[in-house]
Amino acid sequence: MNGWFLVQTKPKQEDRAVENLELQGVNAFCPKVFVEKLSRGKRKVSKEVLFPNYLFVQFDQDNVSALSVNYTRGVNRIISFGNKPSAVPDELIAQLKQRVDQNNDSMITDLPEEGEQLQVLDGPFRGLNAIFSQIDGDSRAIVLITILSQKVKAVLPLASLSRSDNSSVRMV
Repeated sequence: MNGWFLVQTKPKQEDRAVENLELQGVNAFCPKVFVEKLSRGKRKVSKEVLFPNYLFVQFDQDNVSALSVNYTRGVNRIISFGNKPSAVPDELIAQLKQRVDQNNDSMITDLPEEGEQLQVLDGPFRGLNAIFSQIDGDSRAIVLITILSQKVKAVLPLASLSRSDNSSVRMV
């Protein structure tokens, strides 16, 4: 029976598990996406695993033992119910592969862009609208807040700002 299965990997060892599984003749799929984050006050783009600590494997249970997959370096265990590995539908894998391939140039980010409308969630400016200006360090942002018909520059924690449209993560 040839099918796709979900494998839990050891922390941060998805690539190691994929490499060792493929050496055994097991087809492994670990979807990755580009993610934008703050590092030392600067925006950095890195390619990260879409499902941390998990990957998908395809193997024939008649030719490859589930036990050998379980004991592969980097693998924690095959996700199973009872003693039988639970199968993942082929359509789901096809959709994931298509989306990862289509969005190869796009990036996931939760950082605001310059000029973006934000709302202040807490602090003395709670409830006011703000316009994002720039990042200030790893956890602060410089924003413009309108007070008494004047735009005032304020430095606020990123955690106290939210997008006006309530979306926290966006594709760019």
